[in-house]
Amino acid sequence: MRASGWAGRWAPMAGERMAYVLIGTEASQFSAKARAHLRWKGVAFDERDATPEVYRDIIEPRIGYAVIPALLTPEGGVVQDSGEIIDHVDAHAPGSSARPGTPTQELASRLIELYADEWLVIAGMHYRWTYNNEWIVAEYGRVSAPAATRAEQARIGEVIAKPVREAAARYGVSEETRSGIEAHYEGFLADFSQHLRRHDFVLGGRPTLGDFALYGVLQAVLFRDPESGARMERLAPMVVSWIERMDAARAGAGELVADDAVPDTLLPILKRQVAEQFPALADSARALEAWSVAQPKGARVKRTLGVHEYMIGGRWGQRGLFTFPLWRLQGIQDQYSAMSAGDRARATNLLEVIGGRTLVELPVRVRLARRDFRLVVA
Repeated sequence: MRASGWAGRWAPMAGERMAYVLIGTEASQFSAKARAHLRWKGVAFDERDATPEVYRDIIEPRIGYAVIPALLTPEGGVVQDSGEIIDHVDAHAPGSSARPGTPTQELASRLIELYADEWLVIAGMHYRWTYNNEWIVAEYGRVSAPAATRAEQARIGEVIAKPVREAAARYGVSEETRSGIEAHYEGFLADFSQHLRRHDFVLGGRPTLGDFALYGVLQAVLFRDPESGARMERLAPMVVSWIERMDAARAGAGELVADDAVPDTLLPILKRQVAEQFPALADSARALEAWSVAQPKGARVKRTLGVHEYMIGGRWGQRGLFTFPLWRLQGIQDQYSAMSAGDRARATNLLEVIGGRTLVELPVRVRLARRDFRLVVA
C-alpha cells in the first residue's frame, strides 16, 4: 500500500505506469464486489482504506461526495459504482470478461446483480445491525483510526456507525420484518446451496457478474461479520465453499453452461426475486414518474422518493422507494430490447418460467443516466 503522501496527487508522470487503486473497506459490500473482480481479472492494484482523511483528500475532491468504492485508474481517472468498475476493468484489461457474452445468460447475470445489490442487501443490513452491532462498530473505529486506543476507536466507530445503522430502517429492516427477512435469506441460502451442488458458480464453471454481486453481500457482510458468518457455516456450508472458490478463482479457467442455457437450479432464486423485488420496483417506477413531472432534464435524482409498504418472506413493513434499482432495471430492459428476435424469444421463455416477463415490460417512463457520479434525469 502506498504511503499517505500520494493522497493529494493522482496523475502518472511522463513514462510512469501506475497500478489501479481501489478505495473501500473490507466491510463494504460493494468494495468486496469490485475487489473480487479485480483479483479474478489478475489486474495489478493497490488498496486504500476509506479513512476520513482519504474521503477528504481523495474521494470528495474527485467525486463530490463521500462514497465507496472508488477506483483510481492508471491514467489518472476515477470510476465509481461497483458495476461500472467491473465494466471499466473488463474494457481496459485483457482476458475474460465478467459478462457471460451470450444473451440469456447475460440477462440472468444482470437479474442476479439486481437481486444481490438491491434486495439481498436487506438481509445484510438486518444481520449486521441486529447480530453484529458491537463488532462492526469496533471495525469502523479500527479502520478509521488505526493508531487510536480501543476506547477512542469505539467512540469514532459509533459516530460512523450511527447514520448507517439508522439507514437500515429505510431498507426495510424493522421488528415487523425481522422474521420475514430471515425466512427470505435462509430460503435463498437453501436454494443457492442446491444450485452449488451441481455448479461451481452461478452460470457454470467460472464466475460472472452475478457471482461478483452475490459475493459482495455474502462475503463482506453476511460471512465476514462473526455472528452471521457462524450462521452461514451452520446452514449453508456449500455457500462458504463457494466464497472460498471465489477467493481462489482466476480468469481464464472454467466454462459456462453450454448453449446460453440458464441452469434449472437457478430458477428458484430468480422466482423468489421476481415475487418480492418486482412489486418494489414497480412502486419506485411510479414514484419516479410522479416526481419527475416538475424536473428538467439533467436534474439529480433523489436516492429515495418517500416510503411504501413492501413484503419480504411473508411479512409486511415499510421501506424507502429507492431509485438506483431502476437504473439497474433500465440496463436489463435495454439489453432485452436490443436482442435479435431469436435471442429475445429464448430470453422471454426464461422470464415466463420465473414469472418475470413484467420486469422487461414494466413502464419506466423516466430515462435515467449517470453523470458526475450521480443519477440524473436523461
